[in-house]
Amino acid sequence: MASISKDKNGTKRITYYNANKKQECIRLGKVPMKIAETIRVHVENLVSAQRAKVSVGSETAGWLSEIPDELYGKFVQRGFVPPRRVVGTLGEVIPKIIQEKSIDAKPATVVVWKQAEVGLYRYFGEDRRINTITKTEAKEFSAWLTKQGKLKEKGPLKLTTVSKRMQHTISFFNVMVTNGDIPSNPFSGLAKRAAVDETRNEYIDEETILKIMEYAPDAEWRLIIALWRFAGLRAVSEVLMLRWQDILWDQKVIMVRSPKTEHHVGKGIRKIPFFPHLEECLHEAFDQAEAGSIYVIEKHVPLYLREKKERTYVSGQGNIGTIFKKIILRAGFIPWPKLIHNLRASFETDLINGKYGQFGLHTIAAWLGHSVKVMLEHYARIQQDDYDKIAEACSLVKQKKSDEKGQSVMVSDRASLNASLYTAARGGNGQNGAESTFLLDSPQPLENTALSSKERQEGAPCGNPSKPYQRLEFFQYGFPVVEVEDGTEEHNAIRT
Repeated sequence: MASISKDKNGTKRITYYNANKKQECIRLGKVPMKIAETIRVHVENLVSAQRAKVSVGSETAGWLSEIPDELYGKFVQRGFVPPRRVVGTLGEVIPKIIQEKSIDAKPATVVVWKQAEVGLYRYFGEDRRINTITKTEAKEFSAWLTKQGKLKEKGPLKLTTVSKRMQHTISFFNVMVTNGDIPSNPFSGLAKRAAVDETRNEYIDEETILKIMEYAPDAEWRLIIALWRFAGLRAVSEVLMLRWQDILWDQKVIMVRSPKTEHHVGKGIRKIPFFPHLEECLHEAFDQAEAGSIYVIEKHVPLYLREKKERTYVSGQGNIGTIFKKIILRAGFIPWPKLIHNLRASFETDLINGKYGQFGLHTIAAWLGHSVKVMLEHYARIQQDDYDKIAEACSLVKQKKSDEKGQSVMVSDRASLNASLYTAARGGNGQNGAESTFLLDSPQPLENTALSSKERQEGAPCGNPSKPYQRLEFFQYGFPVVEVEDGTEEHNAIRT
């Protein structure tokens, strides 16, 4: 058994008997009693494993992997554990991992990896040993990214960006575990997928874009906007990679080169038709292009692509987004969130809603260059017209119910009147000859139109002789009516 001893100056030490039953101690310094007690428990486990000549338990092994080098070194001196493998710092290990992963990766992907790398350096420091980062520190790093994770200036990051940074960080440390540098990944489970921020999703209608295109500086800019809104091309890479040889005028199709998907088999190029508004913009830009131009967009490419014969890599939109925002303002509109992405999404929404014809979801997804799942999750937009259509449908249903109710009332009223006519024609209301007043349209209503059964048996005339009948028009209800002479004469009966 191990015990805790306390010196006069407040330092603490763990005293125990080794496998040779010789008393030894491990000095801890001035540490809290709670920490000293934790160390004592693990020392007992180490002593027991040493005497039994077996491996130490998983709980103690995990604890050993997280303790500082100084304390671990004391256990090495006592023969409890072998010397730690010398592991590198973040600044030594991560660049090697990125270099290895970059062999088959896109340059843009490497840029994103390096952003995650810089974030780790800012928080932990480049000289931090990778095996000294604890789970608690990993959680604190995730919270720090949310509040101060921006690279160019201190400030909060969006949740989607934090999720991506954490995914890349976990990937780095998974490689370290595979290489045997660390026993476990302290960042495991921290990359929670952020929900799509639907408040930034907007549908930009066709009329708005056509109006904005009128304020574009030239034909090339009008074509850029048309390729975004009426062809769904990706913001920069697909637009700037488009060549004149990719425009198949006779077939009215465009061969779109996609750097983002070319690593998938058969996904490097996709074919799209000339959607509305495209052909006239293409012709206008072609007529104004310089002789010998290779790429469709030449004058307004980012500065780093100017005068390059081949565009093998497009790293970002450069000044295209800034110029587009100015064009929007010049047209009198307020720039919307996700300036270019929402144009691509709006075009895809038009296709889904059948604006240009009915197409299968698989066809639309193929034209836009992604899966149906991605299309529905990130690109489909709800339009105001969708709400208007539901309101119109509700109004029609309400009107139909109202019409049906009115028709039902008319039928009910007619049935009631016919029943009254039938009863009166039979000489009474039911079997007891109760009074019937069905001749409501008569200028001189009858009184006592029904006699008791006793009076009928005695041959009494029907009705009041002092007030003769008048002819009533009930043919519309299917009942024949006969004239009645003076009450003193013979009376005809109403026959059914």
